[in-house]
This record gives sequence, structure tokens and C-alpha cells, in this order.
Amino acid sequence: MRKDEKDKVGFREVLAIMVFTLGLKGTDISTVLLLREGLNAAWMIIIGSFLFIIPSLLILSSVLKKHQTKNLLEITQLTMGKPFAFLIALSLLFFTLMNTATDSRSYMTQLISVNFPNTPLFILYLCFLALCMWVAKKGWEAIGSIAWAVFPYLMIALAMLYVLMFKEAVFYRIFPLFGNGKWEIVKASFNFSSLFAELLAMMYPFVKNHKTYTRSLYSSLLLTVSLMALMYLSYIWMFDYRSVGKITYPFNEAIRIVSLGRNITNIETFFITLWLVGVFVKFVVYIYFVSKIFGFLFHISEFEHTIIPISILILVIGMIPENNEISLFVIRTNTLAYFKYLFLFLPPMLWVATKIREVRAA
Repeated sequence: MRKDEKDKVGFREVLAIMVFTLGLKGTDISTVLLLREGLNAAWMIIIGSFLFIIPSLLILSSVLKKHQTKNLLEITQLTMGKPFAFLIALSLLFFTLMNTATDSRSYMTQLISVNFPNTPLFILYLCFLALCMWVAKKGWEAIGSIAWAVFPYLMIALAMLYVLMFKEAVFYRIFPLFGNGKWEIVKASFNFSSLFAELLAMMYPFVKNHKTYTRSLYSSLLLTVSLMALMYLSYIWMFDYRSVGKITYPFNEAIRIVSLGRNITNIETFFITLWLVGVFVKFVVYIYFVSKIFGFLFHISEFEHTIIPISILILVIGMIPENNEISLFVIRTNTLAYFKYLFLFLPPMLWVATKIREVRAA
């Protein structure tokens, strides 16, 4: 990162960024993964995954506080050496790059399948990534400002959607309460614990201070978990658990069903528009993260210059699979399954390495 980097974001911006990057996972095709695992108890997997990641988040916060001018990978390099830091950075690059490519392709496929059936995938995908790339190059402070600017409108729209979905809800569909069983819910929660492993720690030096970081991180996580769990509950209440796992795009189906009385029935355009704005902000952040990790890995201080080639690479990877379900259900399932260990166990390893350094220095 440049020494004259002046981007600093506060509580509001970090809150908005985290809610966008995490909360929108309750509206994309990846919801099918959780709904197929937990059936009508999928909302419990959201809460369980959050509980599994809490210890690592607390430990990571303690480690970051001791190195307030460094990000996650710089701390790893300082405490555990360059070779280990290179492997971690390479793993994180692969994880974030593949997730960004598969997620963005999933959203584009979702839009074409439901809303723009006559639009070529490549053209829509190219325009979307070009817009994300243009904003990402403006820097972290600009991204935070945009996220906060649209955050209130998205929250208002989401609150309206919840109210309208409750009107269509059949609440007894939540039973049987534990779906396939309590143990299956616990296992699924562990397997999907990397759902909340967003890489905001990479941007830790550019949050105003440690107190702001911790307040915004935990506030955004609590808000996001609540919103996602309620969204999954709404899907289950609206669609019977036998069929909810077979619906490819639950969010799109839900907004097509809801209505404002008899005279105003087709309101999905309103929700789709605001949803698209949130998706746009999400991938601006993702592209910035990928470029930042790439810059660390290959010692590029002006990593913003890599945003354009990284965006092109995301486009190429996203366009490879002819059937996006293969991309999502195979690649996404495997990345979540293997990389959860990195997000769960890297913070404790860094904490131990930091303590060892302190003892040696004493």
C-alpha cells in the first residue's frame, strides 16, 4: 500500500460494507446450498456458522490490536515468516478470486434467467464488471462512502419486503424444527462457517481506529446474521420445505409473489433495482480485496493498477462453465469445505506466534 494512502473509513462505512458483502448471501443462488442441507432448519445453519467463527474473530481482533498499522497478511509475514505468509496469501487469493468469479457469474445468470432473458450473458457480465472496476479504482474511501449512501435505502426496502413476505407466510411450515436432525445442523454449521469469513482484516489499517473496527465488525455481523436468518425463515414460511430446496432463485420467486394489495401487484422491479445496487457495491468490494491480496503476494505497492487485469480475469473465469450450477455447487462447495479451516485456525496460530515473539523479546 502507498505510504501516502489517506483512505480512512469510520463506523458507518464499515457497517455498510460488511452488511452488503455478507447480507446479500441471503439472496443469491448459494441459498440453495444451505436450504438443501438444512431444509426448514437452514436458518439455524446461519446462526450456527456465526457461533463457530466467533472465537476466531475475537482472537483475530486481539492480534490486530497489537499491530495497528498492518493488515492480516502483513501480520502473518511478521510473526510466521515470508514462506508461510506467501502460502496463506496464495490460498486467500485463490479463495477470493474463485468466490468472486462464481458469485458474480451466479448473479448474472440469475438476472438473465428471471429478468433479462434476451440479453447476452457476456455483454451483461462485461458491463457489470466494467462498472465495478471503475468504482473500485477510486479507492477504499470512495467505496465506503458509496456503500453508506445506499445503505439506508436498501434497509428500508428490505424492511418492506419482510412485511410483505410475512403477509404470504404460513408459519407452521417451520416444522419439523430441526430439519434432518440436530447433529446434521451442527455439522452443516461447521461446514459453512466460512460464510462469515470476509476479509475486512486486510483493510484494518484503513479503519479509523481499533475501537471503530471492533464496534463496526460485531455490529455488522449481528445485524447481518439476523437479516439472513430472517430471510431464510421467510423463504421457508412462503415455500414448503419439500420444495424450497428445489427453487433455484428463492429471492426472485419471493419478490414475484408479494404484492401491495390488489391494485399494486407487480412490485418486483422496485426490489430488483435496489438489490442490483447492493450487488454492485458487494462486487466493488470483492474486486478491491482480490487486487489488494494480489498486490501483497507479488509486492505491488500500487495494487490499484491491478484492478483492471483482475477484473478481466474474473470475467474469464466466470465465463468458463457453460452450466453455472456446476460452477456453484462443485467449486463453491469445495472452497467452503476446505477453506473454513484456514479462517478458523489462522487467528489462533497468529496469536500463539505473537505471544512467542513477545516472550523472546522480553
